[in-house]
Amino acid sequence: MIVDPPFRLRSPTWARPVATLRLGNPFRAAAHCSLLPRGPDSGMEFPRALVVLDTETTGAPAGARLLEIGAIKVRGRNVVGRYETLLYPECPIPSKVTAVHGIADADVAAAPTAAEVLPEFLEWTEGLPILAHNAPFDAAMLASECARLGLPLPDNPMYCTLQGARRLWRLPSYSLESLVSELGLPTGRHHRATEDAQHALHVYWRLREGSPHPPPRCLLGPGLPVLRFAPERPRLPNSRRFLLDAAQRRDAVDLSYLLPDGRVAQLRVTPRFFYRRGSLTMMEGLCHDVLFYKSYRLDRVLAARVQRDAPPVEVRRNGWRGRASAE
Repeated sequence: MIVDPPFRLRSPTWARPVATLRLGNPFRAAAHCSLLPRGPDSGMEFPRALVVLDTETTGAPAGARLLEIGAIKVRGRNVVGRYETLLYPECPIPSKVTAVHGIADADVAAAPTAAEVLPEFLEWTEGLPILAHNAPFDAAMLASECARLGLPLPDNPMYCTLQGARRLWRLPSYSLESLVSELGLPTGRHHRATEDAQHALHVYWRLREGSPHPPPRCLLGPGLPVLRFAPERPRLPNSRRFLLDAAQRRDAVDLSYLLPDGRVAQLRVTPRFFYRRGSLTMMEGLCHDVLFYKSYRLDRVLAARVQRDAPPVEVRRNGWRGRASAE
C-alpha cells in the first residue's frame, strides 16, 4: 500500500516527523456505552483522510497564544505522518495554565514562534479535514494566530469528537480523559498535545465502530472551515483608528494607560493585533519596557501618540520579571 511520506520539517529539534505505521482495529465496543437512538437522517461518510489535532495554549482565544501543536495525519487506518512542536508564545506563560499542562517558560525559550510554525504546519495538513476534541477551541486558536500574524486563514473543514461522543453515547462526562477511561481505550498522559491527539484518534476510531452505517448527518459537526472561527474584528472609535495604521506600519506608540489600581502609566508599545474580549476591545502590542507582548484594554488608553522615529525593538526570550498583562 502506498502512503504519503513523512513531511520534512525545517525545525527538527521541535517538530519531528514519525515513520509510517500500520494500525489494526484494537478496539471492541464497551458494553456499558449504549448507542442513543437516531432517526433516519444520514448522508455523512467519515473522512478517509484527515488530520487529528490537539493544542496547548496560554489561555483562551483570541488573546491566548499557542504553546504546543500535536497532530496525526491518517489515511484510513494508517497513520502516515505526525507533527509535533512546542512554540514560543512571545509572552510569559501564566502559572495557572502551567499547572494544567506542565509547559513552563523555560520549556519554550528556544522554540520557534507561531509565525515560523504555522505556515509549515498548514502546508503539512494538505488542506485535509481537521479533527479535534472540542474542535471550536482548536479552530479558534489557529484562526486567531493566523489573524494576529497576517497569515491567510485556512479553510480546512473542522470536525469534533466531542460532538460525536455526545451524540452517540450516554456517559457521565465527555472530557477526553473520561472517554479514554469509560471506553477502555489505551491510556497515557493527558493535557499534552501529541498524547491528546492520539487519544482523540482512538475516540474517533471507536466512533466509527459504534456508529450506524451510514453515520448520522453531522455526527462530528458541520465541517465548518477554520476561517469561520476567526475572531471578530473590532470597530475602533475614530479617535483611536490611527492605532490600526500604527499596527500596519509597526510604529511605536506612547500611551498614557490607566492601570487596574488607578495609577496612570506611561508606556511605549508597538501595536499588532486588536480583538474582542466580551464587551471590551483589546489591543495586543509589544511592550518596549519588558520586550514581551501584552494585551491592553482600549478603554483604559487615556492618550496615545505615534512615535515613528522610535528605535525598533524585538521580543526577548527569557528574563521575565514583570506581570503577564497590563489589563
